[in-house]
Amino acid sequence: MKIINNFSLDLSDLPAVSEVRNFSVTGTNGAMFSLEIKNEDSSYYNFTTQSFQATKTGLSNQLIINGAFKGFIKFPTITDDDHYDIYLYAEQDTKHIEYNEVRFGDGTIDINSSTGSSSTLLRKIIYQYTDITLTLALYNPTGAFTIGSLVNDTVTLSRGKSGGKVPFSISCNSASGASFTIKKQPTSSDILTFLQPTVGSAPEKLPGENEYPAISNTDTVDGDFTAGSSTKIVMDTNVANKMVVGDKITIETTNLTDTVDGAVTSGQKIVMDNNVNTKMAVGDRVLGITGVNDTSIVSVTHLNPDSDNVKEFQIDLILGSGTRIADGDTLTFVPKCNRQLFTVAALNPDGDNVKEFSYVADDGGGGTFGTVDGATLSFSNRKNYQWPLDNINNIEEGMIVVPTTNITTGTRVGQYLDTITINENTPLEEKIVKNQAPALNTKAQKPTVVKGLVTVQAGNVVFNKQQALALAGDALKIGGYGVDKILKVHGYEVKFTNLAIALAAVTTTTTSASSSSTSVALTARDGILNGTSTVSGIGINPAVADPTVNSGANATGAGTVVLSAAQTLEDGITLTFSGAGKTATITGEIEILKAGTASATLRFDVEKLLTSG
Repeated sequence: MKIINNFSLDLSDLPAVSEVRNFSVTGTNGAMFSLEIKNEDSSYYNFTTQSFQATKTGLSNQLIINGAFKGFIKFPTITDDDHYDIYLYAEQDTKHIEYNEVRFGDGTIDINSSTGSSSTLLRKIIYQYTDITLTLALYNPTGAFTIGSLVNDTVTLSRGKSGGKVPFSISCNSASGASFTIKKQPTSSDILTFLQPTVGSAPEKLPGENEYPAISNTDTVDGDFTAGSSTKIVMDTNVANKMVVGDKITIETTNLTDTVDGAVTSGQKIVMDNNVNTKMAVGDRVLGITGVNDTSIVSVTHLNPDSDNVKEFQIDLILGSGTRIADGDTLTFVPKCNRQLFTVAALNPDGDNVKEFSYVADDGGGGTFGTVDGATLSFSNRKNYQWPLDNINNIEEGMIVVPTTNITTGTRVGQYLDTITINENTPLEEKIVKNQAPALNTKAQKPTVVKGLVTVQAGNVVFNKQQALALAGDALKIGGYGVDKILKVHGYEVKFTNLAIALAAVTTTTTSASSSSTSVALTARDGILNGTSTVSGIGINPAVADPTVNSGANATGAGTVVLSAAQTLEDGITLTFSGAGKTATITGEIEILKAGTASATLRFDVEKLLTSG
């Protein structure tokens, strides 16, 4: 048998415009093959006319001479995405080299990376795409000030290809009555690039993690809920102002005590000196019973069990055989919710009382706890390091998370380390890692692969700071600054040159004449900034430096500004105010060393470049 060793053809994505690609088939002299190329419309490539036709055609029964057969393919210009299936057949006494299979992360076969064939057919595929767009824009990530009237610029590119140096200009306006001043000139490190994954419905606790690190609010119970028969509790104030769903519940007025009125050596009922519903609740642990060890839990089961004595309660232990209570003994009552996790389930669960909430036990079951009237409940927000995202593709450790309402300030993607320090402040001090987790984890979920590219990879991300439960369902912005992050996030390799930012000077006219006066009446004042703007124009005294606006600016509409030096000006004179302005424009040049695989937006962070006042 004669052997086809290799089929060489550039299988990278084609641009929208026509392109010629050379190919070669190498192997044993005299090896015979046929080559067929079909587009997505099932038209066939005619190697003679160099065009596609409906009738089946191709290269038939070609021989390899001197080790190789060489040719070319002319791919056409397209107006919509296309692809080309390439079929290389081994004919007669010829076969392909042994098949070596390669698969994508989703388990499907990567036919372009696989080599050889176990049959007479060797198949490859080439995708052709219309042009993509790279957008240059301005962005204020924290909303520290308002920007408007955004003017972006775009560059049209062929997917995965390079492009020459292209000039660009982008701009924005300040808010009404506000003015921009320049902090600094821009660099490529001021460009923010981010991905926008969506957070899953529930975080995942990491080993050693304290999900409830701090008390976030407190309120007092309004009513007797000592029976512990309901999962609903009424508070003194609107619960929406005190708690959120998922909060851990504890009782701040803990470990109430009372004195026993009469010895008990048998049975389960105990009489106290005071009304029991002011001292305990059903489910409370009882401490102070003689003969009960520290690990045993004795709980309150009933208050006033026979409905005849408000000072009597019942426990789940039958006294006797070494357990007893003496007259005058002090018993301590520990709330059930302080030894078991209960969390807020709903606010105003029935829609009829804004001071009521419901709770659920940590196992999701029907567990309940009791609490006395006036007890202070504490609520601790649940916070977690690890969260599921719908797509972690192209996210990497160290990336920042753009601040939003539910994001903890200063959050980044980072691994989790649960550590302890031993021999602290001694020469033998050592930090020991008890638990750890990587910054990113696919959780064994397969990616989504489209046309040979991973488009979606669900998984978990770990943040360097815990995030509140309210983050569930949010859309995030995860990325970073600089050209390296542009490459990581979007796959674009770019270079910026001649970057600059400038403010358009403000021009306006006088509405009346002034004589040796610092007060100047103007038709408009928007964009002029007190203490910063300087003025020039016909009539401004050339013998001194351009005067500064001292007051009267920072406003809209007509009005009078006060200058630092007196001027004599005619009515209707045009004046120019510099140093501050309404419109900021960034200019520069971008060179595309390699385009990505999809349209993308690069954003200059105006909060790094401008102030607004």
